[in-house]
Amino acid sequence: MKEQNKNDQMPSELLEQLSRILPLADKVADDIVCEETEILDSIVPRMYEVMQTAVKFACEYVKRGRFGT
Repeated sequence: MKEQNKNDQMPSELLEQLSRILPLADKVADDIVCEETEILDSIVPRMYEVMQTAVKFACEYVKRGRFGT
């Protein structure tokens, strides 16, 4: 019975420990997400331009055929 009581208390102890850690984890996650978002804001438009250029080239290649005109 004593062992069962100890096991029943484990979830509440875990929840208590997590409640202490989560505010710090939220702050760290917010900082990381903000930094990554700033990086992506500059990279995504450039990636779009590169993909658009590659697609245009591929479409023109297909239109002209394998050996060109």
